[in-house]
Amino acid sequence: MKSFENDKLNNMALSMKIVRMLTTINEYKGKQDLYKKQSPQILNTLKDVAIIQSTESSNRIEGIYTSNKRLKEIMNNSVEPRDRSESEIAGYRDVLNTVHSSYEAIPINSSVILQLHRDLYKFSPSRGGNYKNSDNVIEEIMQDGTRYVRFKPVDTFNTPIYMEKLCDEYKIATSKEEVDSLVLIAAFILDFLSVHPFNDGNGRMSRLITILLLYKGGFEVGKFISIEKIIEDSKETYYESLNKSSMLWHEGKHNFEIWLEYFLGIILRGYRELEERVGYVTNTRGSKSERIEKAIDGKLGYFTKEEIKNICPDSAQATINRVFDKLKLEGKIQVVGKGRSSKWKKI
Repeated sequence: MKSFENDKLNNMALSMKIVRMLTTINEYKGKQDLYKKQSPQILNTLKDVAIIQSTESSNRIEGIYTSNKRLKEIMNNSVEPRDRSESEIAGYRDVLNTVHSSYEAIPINSSVILQLHRDLYKFSPSRGGNYKNSDNVIEEIMQDGTRYVRFKPVDTFNTPIYMEKLCDEYKIATSKEEVDSLVLIAAFILDFLSVHPFNDGNGRMSRLITILLLYKGGFEVGKFISIEKIIEDSKETYYESLNKSSMLWHEGKHNFEIWLEYFLGIILRGYRELEERVGYVTNTRGSKSERIEKAIDGKLGYFTKEEIKNICPDSAQATINRVFDKLKLEGKIQVVGKGRSSKWKKI
């Protein structure tokens, strides 16, 4: 594949910024067992939150929505999907759970990727599990509504060949251990998205495969922090970096480092959030109410109750509500908006 051809990754001169990012992420990787020993209960709570956030965000990036109530019911498996959007959300839920529970037994090959895509669409009237049957293009919609073709992926005929080659070259490069595993994962995802092997679901599959490859590389951050939500929060940069790094991809002259820097930034942010949440709970003394107040005090600009809940995952929603009510009466915070869309700010 284009990012793996001609020893491109071995011969790439990494910037000092990327080298520092790789070093820091690998240092966080070394702390994972410590987190598990110190805060098993907190990690279980974070895991439950991350699965919901990941399913919601990865689908929302593609314009797939449902209500918060229905999302929770679907995630709890208490209702059947009632439309196409909910079917695709339920499919993502199941594939993500498979990755979390069985990553060690999931090999990286073309047939497995097809199986995961099949399962992504198992609740949907659309059939998954097959590569695209017509050539597709990646379009961008301008502000005036006009469209232009940003990138032409691999054609239909060559897609199976490219996918087989991508998986084979990734496995060979991984076995050699000459290139940092994070660099190899980023290269795999860029090439996967450049092939764009499916009629639909390419973005969601790329994010599921990202979590799978991170797991297999020993990076467990995606289990406790939603990588998909971090990508959604930086969606414009996500598309921009893909756009710039895919230029001249077919010729093998693309600038992989642009995508690599973005990708590493996402993983690094995930680990920093994990440390903030686990370390905050582990190292901070005082009651849960005091910790909630400190979490609010540390926020800049607008914030939501959900954000505070994520920082203090061991605190019940009722406790968080009481602290918000108390600070509101004291004139320290005020609400902006009404209902579920309401936000808060410090006074």
